[in-house]
Amino acid sequence: MEANIKWIDGVNFSASTESGNTILMDGPVENGGNNNGSRPTELLISGMGGCTAFDIVCMAKTKKIKIKNFNLKINAQRTNSKPSLINKIHCTYIINSDEKNKDDLEKIIKSSLNKHCSCCIVLGKAIDISYSLELISS
Repeated sequence: MEANIKWIDGVNFSASTESGNTILMDGPVENGGNNNGSRPTELLISGMGGCTAFDIVCMAKTKKIKIKNFNLKINAQRTNSKPSLINKIHCTYIINSDEKNKDDLEKIIKSSLNKHCSCCIVLGKAIDISYSLELISS
C-alpha cells in the first residue's frame, strides 16, 4: 500500500492513494490553513470507522443478516498535552435490523474491533476503543 503526499501551500496537502483517489488535508485558519480539507487526525478516525463499517456490513451479509440502514458515529477524545493525542475512541453503531439479530450483530462488532479491522487493531494498541450498539428494529 502506498500514498504520495504533496504540499500545496501553507499547511494544505493532497494525498494520492494507490487506488487512484485523492484526499485533501488542511489545517484551521489559526494554524496557517484555509480549512480546505480534513485534518489528518479526522482522516485517521474516519479510516478506522470505514474499516470497521466495511467489516460489519460484509460479515452480516455472510451470515445472511439483513441490514436496512447502517450508521457509525465516532467520538474521539484528545489529551490536553502537546501534542494533543487521541486517547479514547467510542464507536456508536446504529443499525436498522430485526431485533432477533442483536446478539449476532454484537458478536460481529466485537469480532471486527478485536480480530478483523486492521485499523482498530493497530489503534487499539495505543487507544482505548469502546463501542455501543443502537439497534433500530422495524
